[in-house]
Order: sequence, then C-alpha cells, then structure tokens
Amino acid sequence: MRLENRNGSALDQICVHDGQSVLEAMKIMSKAGLRLIPVLAADDNTFAGVVADGDIRRFLSDGGQMEDDVGQATNRTPATLDHSMSQTEARALMLRRGIEYLPVVKDGQLSSLYVLWVTASTQELTAVIMAGGLGSRLAPLTDNCPKPLLPLGDKPILTHIIENLRDQGVGRFVLSTNYLSEMIVDHYGDGSSLDVSISYVHETSRMGTGGALGLVDPAELSEPFLCLNGDILNDIDVDALREQHQSNQWDATMVVRDFSYTVPYGVVKTSADEAFVGAEEKPTTHYRINAGCYMLSKSVLGVVPQDKFYDLPTLFSDMLERGMKGGTYMHKGRWIDIGDIKELERARNIFKGSKT
Repeated sequence: MRLENRNGSALDQICVHDGQSVLEAMKIMSKAGLRLIPVLAADDNTFAGVVADGDIRRFLSDGGQMEDDVGQATNRTPATLDHSMSQTEARALMLRRGIEYLPVVKDGQLSSLYVLWVTASTQELTAVIMAGGLGSRLAPLTDNCPKPLLPLGDKPILTHIIENLRDQGVGRFVLSTNYLSEMIVDHYGDGSSLDVSISYVHETSRMGTGGALGLVDPAELSEPFLCLNGDILNDIDVDALREQHQSNQWDATMVVRDFSYTVPYGVVKTSADEAFVGAEEKPTTHYRINAGCYMLSKSVLGVVPQDKFYDLPTLFSDMLERGMKGGTYMHKGRWIDIGDIKELERARNIFKGSKT
C-alpha cells in the first residue's frame, strides 16, 4: 500500500463545489485518477462532503442527470480526521477501517486528503524479527518472561511491532527465538490470531543480530526483506524504506537516526606542549546511530557466516570488502529502544491505556 497526502495546490485541483454539475465532478475525478473527490461549499469553501464514483452511479440509476448539481449526489457524512498524523499512522488507520480516502477537516476547512493506493507486489514482504535476547537489564521482569512478551498497554511489546508492520503490508514474519522461546511460540502460534503468517527459527547459542539469518530458509524470505530487533518500537515508513533501498540498488540498507550528546563540562583544547588553544562550554556533538532495523536483499545471505556469532553492523563492513553496496535511511519519527527499566517505563507511559 502506498499512501499519498494531497494538500495545497494539489488538493485544490481535485475539489468540486456545490453547484457544479455531476459531469464536471466526473471529469475532475477522471483527470486525477481518483474514485472519490472532496466537495466544498460554493459560498465559503468549507468542507461539504465527498462524492465517489459509486455515489454518482447510484444517483444516475435513480433518475439523476449529468447536468444536475453534484450536491445531490454528495455524501455529507463521510469518515474524516480533525488532525494531521504521520503517514504511517494514517496508513494503519485506513487499513484498519478499510477505507481508501480520508479527508482531514479542521474547523470546517479541508486541509488535506489521504489517498491509499493499492500497489502491485510480486511477493508479500517478510520481516525477520530477532526475539531471542535475554533481557538481562530488565530483570527481574524478565526472569520468567521473555522481553518481547512484556506488556505495553494491553498487549506485548512484540505484538505492537508485528501489528505496526502488518498494517503497512508485511504479511509474513520469521521470529528468531532463544530465551524462553516456548512462551513466544505458545503465544503467537502460526500468527493467524493477528492475521499474519509466523514461522520460527531457534538459536541454540547466542548468535548476535545477524547470525540468526543463517538459520532462515531463503525460500521464506521476500526480495527484499526486513530485519529488525524485537525490542525497538518505531513508526518507520516501510514503503519509503523499501523504495529507497530498491531505487539505489543497495544490497543492504541500515535505518539510522540522529543522536546528540552534550558534554556536561567545558571542553579545553591544548597544543602538544600543553599551551591553551581554546575552550568551548558544554559542546554538543551530533551522531548518526544505528536504529536496529534493516532492509536487506537476499544477496547478503551469502555474506552471513553459518553457525557463528555475527552482528548486522559487521555485515555492512564485510559487504564493502566484497564490492557490494550498502546505504542508510534516515528515520526521524518515534524510536524507543526498550533496553532497560527506564525506557520500558517511558514506553508504558506512551502506550498506557492503548487499545489499538
């Protein structure tokens, strides 16, 4: 699914006004390649509703004419939003509601229109999730519960991750398990309860974030496929990530994000003979950090060693030595690494009472 947000002049071009004819509305719809367009009031441009191709067909079959006012065929009570949201959130909401068009209306004014396009895919996207960590820094909570099953709101951490990806078109999951693996398998089974397909590989020893890929049957993977840690919550736009990966013909794409660190002291610069050169009070240094999520082509599987501890960041260095291409994708949205009690509590505060 590809989500488009029409606003500004692009939105103006697809709107019809009360008083215009049904035929004019059909021409606008046809030119834009849409099956639904917004309808605005003729006097003050406030949002009046929407008209879809189905509305027009019903109107005409009931005796309406092409020259009639489009207002007679308008749906005055469509589903709308009263606030903007991220592309990922909007896509998930529209998929859950089963709608292709969603107007954003603030104080009676149409500000944008979300359009969800069904894009052809030769193979459903697969996600490999590393869910075998010990969660030692979360003890004693993880003494008898694997970290991915710790609750956030009314569901486990891993369920939030799976549902977010499912709502973006990921239908197949491979879970790499180790610590208390039977609890994860018992909880998710084949994935049918979440309307996805889930299979498992089991690490008999610690294999790092990349070593488990050597256990996965390549036939289970899409081209390309996602690989991510099972303890990181994010709202990455999977379609945008895949598009950047494929358009650059990269073998592997690492999701990164900005991280800033402020030194809590004044930093003094000196020369080799200890002479004072300068000073900077509490300087801030900016870094790009690994966000624990990757889009990988199957070509990288030949780089991953078998039955050996191996981290995915090492994969990128090894690829370069073989003349393969790696890239990065900047994620600026939500990102929570649930590695310790403090971050778990932060995530729980965000998801407190969540029912979605």
